[in-house]
Amino acid sequence: MLCKKHLAMILAILGAVWYVVCFFWGFVIAEEIRQFHADFLRLSVLGWTGMNLISLLLGIIQWATWGWLMGWSFAVVGKWCAKSCSLLKQG
Repeated sequence: MLCKKHLAMILAILGAVWYVVCFFWGFVIAEEIRQFHADFLRLSVLGWTGMNLISLLLGIIQWATWGWLMGWSFAVVGKWCAKSCSLLKQG
């Protein structure tokens, strides 16, 4: 059974951690793909202005929020499926 509270929290934390890794990865990648990386971040983070503290904080908040929403959604659908499947098995 999927727990809304825990799955949402785990995906929120993973989303934030992966964004931080992705953000700092931009400082160590080759110069040739740095612009592509910046364009990807610009598309995926609302208000992203460059490799600065504001963009880092905005990204952490947004990716954590999206992770939480996805985790909550998966848990709700999982519980609904488990409930409907158990009803089918009984009948």
